[in-house]
Order: sequence, then C-alpha cells, then structure tokens
Amino acid sequence: MLILLPPSETKTRPERSDSVLDLDSLAFTTLTEPRHTMLRAVERTAATKDAAQKLGVPASSPELVERMAALEEEPVGAPLTVYSGVLFDQLDPAVTVPDDRRVLIQSALLGVVDASSDMIPAYRLSAGSTVARLGKAATWWARHLRPLGAQLLDETADGPAPVVVDSRSGAYRSMMPMRSRTPSSSAAGISVLEVAPVQEKDGVRKVVSHDAKRYRGWVTRVLLDAPVPATTPDEVVDQLRAGFGGTLGVELDGDRLVVVDRVG
Repeated sequence: MLILLPPSETKTRPERSDSVLDLDSLAFTTLTEPRHTMLRAVERTAATKDAAQKLGVPASSPELVERMAALEEEPVGAPLTVYSGVLFDQLDPAVTVPDDRRVLIQSALLGVVDASSDMIPAYRLSAGSTVARLGKAATWWARHLRPLGAQLLDETADGPAPVVVDSRSGAYRSMMPMRSRTPSSSAAGISVLEVAPVQEKDGVRKVVSHDAKRYRGWVTRVLLDAPVPATTPDEVVDQLRAGFGGTLGVELDGDRLVVVDRVG
C-alpha cells in the first residue's frame, strides 16, 4: 500500500546536530539532480530583496529567509518529526511505518520524500512559491515528477497491496498526477483512492475544505495502525470504519474515498 501526503506550511526545526541535508542520500535518485537545481535556486531567491514574498515567509518570521539562504547548513530530522500542522498533528511523530506500507510526502523543495528513510530540514517553500530562474515551484517540478508517478504506480501494482491512498491537495496532485496516464499492463489493476472528506447535516453534504487535512491525518493514522495493509478499496473502507469506531462514516464513490462527518 502506498499513502501519499501533502507537506505542511508549518514545520518543526530539528535539534541542532552534526547531520545536515544530504541530497545524495535521499530516496529516488532520479530526483537528485533536480533537487540540487531547486536548492541552488532557493538559496539565490533567499538572497533577493523580495525573498519573503517569493518564498511565502510570513512577516512574523523573517529569520526563515536567512535559514533558507543556508539550507545546506540546517539540521535535519525524520519527515514525520519535521512536518507539523493539522494533518501531521494527528500522527505520532515516533510512529514506525510498517515495512508493508509506504508513506511518501510531496515537497516543493525536494520533490518527494520518504517518511521512513529520508532526513530533511525545516524549510519554507510551497507549490505556489516562485524561485529564481525556475519560476513557480509546482510547474517546474511537474516535468520531473510525472515519470516518478508512473514508476510508483507500477511498483505498487506489482506489490501485495495494490492500493494508493492519495491524501494530497490539488496543487500537489497536479505536480505528480497518479491518474492522467494510460496504465501499463502491470499497473492496470491498481486502485488509486483520493480522500474526500465531507460534513453532513440534515442529509445535506458539504465538502470540507479548510479542515480537510485533519480528516486526512485521521485516515493515515488508522491505515498505519492496521495490523496488515488493505489490498482492495473495500478493505480500505473496512479498516477505516473499524478504526473510526462509528465516529466517522466511510464510503466509496468511484475512486473517491469519502469520509463523512455527520454533525448536528
């Protein structure tokens, strides 16, 4: 089973240590050179007068610009301890991703990071950021990540649990689409489920947008806590229903994994 997560705007800076960012040690070596290119572009951007605006640094945290200019000297930590915010607050930072599951997190800085093996710094860059010479981060990354998306589909299809649970937001799905290609023979039987939380009141459903990451965090936690990975969409639904214990409903609507929060 493959679980895809978006990054978070907020991050926890790792404790100062001797470990710093080593791009050559990260998963997916096909992204090594693009990562070097993006890192250089980000450091150049951080040295400009309008760096805060381009990088999306809030006025309350101007020190982030200086840190972005020296990312190669920043301490690193496991992704689930660095990313924070609504989605990641639902997960235990000390959780060990089971060997039969894979959690990948999209990154405007690094393309994709593996929650189990990679070590990353706390950075400030989003899909909508504009960096020197490369333009919008999401647009630049898209051409490098599309081949990886195809590779991940093939690898997951060939595994014992041919299911992808996609909890990314639209901006990050566009960087690495998992649907917009003709599947290879090996990936033809794979199921890609997009997590779609809704709130239901008096029989009327409303798409959850502002707080969607919280529900996606709950979905991820349940799927990681399950004793075995789900191998079909129906098994995903069964695991989530059991994990939520009736507090949330779960339904399949085509390729949408609908999480229903009945309020009022």
